[in-house]
Amino acid sequence: MGGQDDQVIPKREPWENEIFAIHRWGRITAWFDIEDERGQKEYSRLKELWEQAQPLDGASEKFVDQIMALEICNWNLEESILALCDAIGRKESVKMGIGHLASITDERWELVWAYYLSLRKWISTEGLDGYGPLLKLCDPEREILSHIWDMLGDRDTLKELYIERFCLCLERWLSGYAQNSAQMIAHEGAVSAIEVEIKKRDPESRVLHELVLKSDGDGRLQPCNHKAFRRYDLIISSIGAGKWRAVMPRRGTDGIERARVLEEYLAPIETWIRGKEKRREIEEGELYSRIHTSLGEQDNVKLFLASLLVSLLRSQQVAAKMLAESRTKEM
Repeated sequence: MGGQDDQVIPKREPWENEIFAIHRWGRITAWFDIEDERGQKEYSRLKELWEQAQPLDGASEKFVDQIMALEICNWNLEESILALCDAIGRKESVKMGIGHLASITDERWELVWAYYLSLRKWISTEGLDGYGPLLKLCDPEREILSHIWDMLGDRDTLKELYIERFCLCLERWLSGYAQNSAQMIAHEGAVSAIEVEIKKRDPESRVLHELVLKSDGDGRLQPCNHKAFRRYDLIISSIGAGKWRAVMPRRGTDGIERARVLEEYLAPIETWIRGKEKRREIEEGELYSRIHTSLGEQDNVKLFLASLLVSLLRSQQVAAKMLAESRTKEM
C-alpha cells in the first residue's frame, strides 16, 4: 500500500509556471538579488480567480497562451493589448499574431531584410552578386543601404569579419532555424570559425562586447523586440567606429519610458477589474473608454484572463523601471 510519500503532486498549469518564470515575477530576485513576495501574492490571487473561472473552454485556454506570449519588449505591445482586450470581451480568438515572432508583419520583415541585404552588399565588393535586385524590392529608395553604409565608413578586415558575424545573427532570425537542425549545426560551425578570427584581431572585444552577439543576441536582437533596429544601428555604428558605443551612448531611460507607456494600458484594465464603483478617482479618457467597452460586462472567465494579462506585464514593467533607474544612477 502506498504511504504519504506516494501522494501525487498536482501538475501546474502553464500560466502558474509563467508567474514565477525568470522573465516574469522571478526577474526581480534574479536581477536585483532581493527577496520579493509579489510573485507569490499574484499567484495566490490568480489561482483563486482561475478556480472561480472553471471550467475554461478551448478558446479561453488559447487566450491564456496568447497572454503568456506577450511581453513588454514586443514591438507591437499596445495594439496587442487592445486586441487581447477585444478578444476577451467577445470571447473569440485574436485575429492578429500575438507576441514573439508571430507578431511580426510583412513590412517589419522587409525592413529586417533591407538591413541584412545592405550589409551583404557592403561585404560583396568584388564579382557579381544578386543582392541589388532584392534590395530594390525591400529598400527601393536605398534609404536603409545609405544609412548603413554611412555608419560603416571605410572598409577593413575586422569590420568585414564583424559584419559577417552580424549577418549570421540576422540569418538565424530570418530563417527560423530549429534547435539541433542541420541549419543550426552549420550556423554554429560558421559562428565558431568567424569568432576565432575576430578574437585574433580584437582580443579585448573593444568593438563589440562578447555578450552582444552571444546566442545571436537572443531576444534583444530578434525582430519582434521593440528596440531591434536601434540595437542593429548600435552594433553597426560601433563596428564602423571601431569602438563600442562610440556613436550611440547609453540613454538609460528606455525602461522608464516603456513602463510609462505600458501603464497607460494597464491602468484602464485594472479599473475594469476593480469595478466601476471604485473608479471615481480616476480621470477617464478615450483609451479607458475603448478598453472598458472592449472588455464588456464582467464574468469570472474575463476577470481571470484580464487579471493574468495585467499581472504578467506588470512584473516586467516593475523590473524594467528598476533596471533603468539603477542604470541612470550609474551614469
